[in-house]
Order: sequence, then C-alpha cells, then structure tokens
Amino acid sequence: MATLSSLVGGSGGGFTDGPRNTTAMWNSYGSYTWTVPTDFDNSVPVRIYCWGAGGNAGTDDSSGNSYGGGGGGLAIKEITSFSAGDTVTVTIGEGGHHTHNSRGGITSFGSHCSANAGNDGQNNNNPPSNPNATGENSNPQASIQSGYAQGGIGVGGDINRRGGMGGVGGNSSGSGGGGGGGSAPHPQGHCDGHKGGHWDSYTGASGASINFPGTRNYTSYTGSGGAGTAGMGMSSRWSATTYRGMGGPGGAGLNGAGGRGGSASTYSNAWMWASPPEDGQGTAIWGSNHIFLGGGGGGAGTATHQSSERTGCNGANGGPGAGGGSCISYDSSNQNANWFGGNGGVLGGGGGSGQYGTGGSGGNAGGAGSTGYDGRVGGNQQSSPATGDELWGSQRGGDGLIFIQYKVTQ
Repeated sequence: MATLSSLVGGSGGGFTDGPRNTTAMWNSYGSYTWTVPTDFDNSVPVRIYCWGAGGNAGTDDSSGNSYGGGGGGLAIKEITSFSAGDTVTVTIGEGGHHTHNSRGGITSFGSHCSANAGNDGQNNNNPPSNPNATGENSNPQASIQSGYAQGGIGVGGDINRRGGMGGVGGNSSGSGGGGGGGSAPHPQGHCDGHKGGHWDSYTGASGASINFPGTRNYTSYTGSGGAGTAGMGMSSRWSATTYRGMGGPGGAGLNGAGGRGGSASTYSNAWMWASPPEDGQGTAIWGSNHIFLGGGGGGAGTATHQSSERTGCNGANGGPGAGGGSCISYDSSNQNANWFGGNGGVLGGGGGSGQYGTGGSGGNAGGAGSTGYDGRVGGNQQSSPATGDELWGSQRGGDGLIFIQYKVTQ
C-alpha cells in the first residue's frame, strides 16, 4: 500500500527530509515585506513558488460570454544571494476587482520572479510576456477557443508555467451554462495548469484540478463533479426530470475521496426531498522540502421540479488542489434554480452553474466558474473593510500565492 510519504518522493520520502527546514506563505491580496532572519543559513538557496491570481468568471449580470476564468501562472526560482537582514517586497495579486473581461493583479517576489493572473472569461488578450517567459516559440493557448480565458504565465523563474484555460460557456437567459474554472500549475512545475470543463444547456461544468481537467456534462440538465488530484470528476448520465435529478461525483484525491453527487426528488406536488453533494476530502501539506495537495473534487449539485414543487442543491467544494462541482437549472424560467457552483480548493478551479445561478470561486490562483446568465462577479474582499462595501466574492478568481522554503541554523 502506498504511503503519503512515498507519493511525494525526496530522500526517504519524508516532508522534513532535505536541506530546508523553514517556510513562509502569503495568500491574501496585498503588499507585504519579508525580512531575512538573523539565523538564516545562506548555504542553502531559498526556493520560491510564485502563483498569479486566477481569472474571474466571464459573465457579470447579462454581459459576457459565460466562460470560466483562467488559472494563474507559476514561477519557481531558487536564490542564493540573500543575507540576514535583507528585505523583499512580496506582492500578492488580487483575483480581479469586479471584472469579467480583464485580469487580476501580478504576484511578485521583489524583482526576482513574478506570475501573471489568469484572464477573466471574456478576455482574449495574451498575458504579458507571453510567450517568451515560458521558453516557447509560440503561445499554445492563443488559437484555442479564440484565445478567451487564457491562463497566466510565470516570469523570471527557473521554471515558468502557464495556468489552465477556463472552460467554454454559453450566455443565454433561456438555456445558458457556465464554463468551469482552470487550475493553476502543479507545485512540482512539471506541467501547466488544466482546463475547466465545457458547458451544456441549462448546466455548468466542473472546475479543474492541478492534475486533471474539469468535466464536460454528458448532456443537458446533468451535473459534473470537480476534478480531483487523482482522477477526473464524473457527469451523471441521466438528465434531471420532473421527478428526479442526480449529480455526478467528484474525482478521487491522492489521499481523500471525491465528493458524492447530490440528488433530488419530487412527487405528486406534495412531497420533495434533496440530499446535498459532499465536499472533496483530503489534506494539504506545505512542507519545508515538499508540497503535497491531495484533495478530491467536489460533487455536483442537481435540481428537479414537479409542477409548483421545486427542490435541488448547490455544487460542492473541492479539496486542496481540486476543482469545485457544477450545478444545474430546472428549465428556462428565471424563477427557478438559483444554485451555486462549488468553490475550488487551493490552486483548483471553481464549478460553473446554469443560467440565473452563480459560479463557484477559484481557490488561491484558481480560475472562477461562470454562470450561464445573470451571475455577479464579486468585488475585492479588502477594498472597503471599514464600510463593508463589496465584500462579496462570488465568481471571483482566487488571489495569488507565494510560498518559500529556506534554512535557518538550529
């Protein structure tokens, strides 16, 4: 049987095995200062992981294209020039300030390396420094889905990676569905982020994980579970009917189960029942020599109705590194299912929703899931703390993240 330590490698497989013994993390929008400690051991390079913010959903109210947001880019760099007492400005990019056709702020570790935010769903401009920062001769995402919802890229790292693209959506008040959010690149830096799932009528698609893309729905009125770190989510095969609906389960995680899909039933205008989906399970370990994200994907929501009786449930959230589950609408009426897609776990994309629902937000550096019509993109969580203005964060890409590993004397 595989153990957790055997999954992450390294000398002996342990999270403390290796040259570094201390970490620091910044994962909320803003500017900070890292001061190199007095007991810093400069014989071991500082390793920096710098992720850009995720892109917002591509729909705000009735405007937009309902694509999911792209994942933020990743730069990994080792630095040998620090000495005790040195200071570095750490900037964490925000996941966009109430936009659906732009991108968020840049995440940077001083002048050493940086990472661009993923594009909002309705932005088809190439990210800055694209494509030369990644060492490619051309931009592989520019010709896909007309370039909309591209992932951000790392800049200045020893390794530079692209975030995954947001999934395709359809903006229609009668039958729309939102694309799933793209994921940020895996911490090992061996691959780019993965793409969010694609929509179908009346239903959103699921969010991507660091290892797998989001799932496209099997047909209309079916919900798909979010991608896990060990497998893709699943779409239910059968469309929701006037009597029952079933959501697909989330993909398995490396050390946690994917969430069960939701279910709903109505009967004879006098009885209704719903069982909500489960969040993805699993843990995250941010070690001094290894990073492990083992989350399962969130289960999908569902909805059904019988005459005036209506019931359903939201999509569920992804575990660490995993995507959120999608949710569906009952039909073309705006009086019906106003459900939420599940949020992505750290680095994972949010799940999409049907029209008049709300897409899930991305985890740190993950792209947001979108709605098929009429969802609102939330504002900056820190914009007006004194008054509480714009402190709602729906359909918003996750803020950037910086994690460093270094050694101090003991």
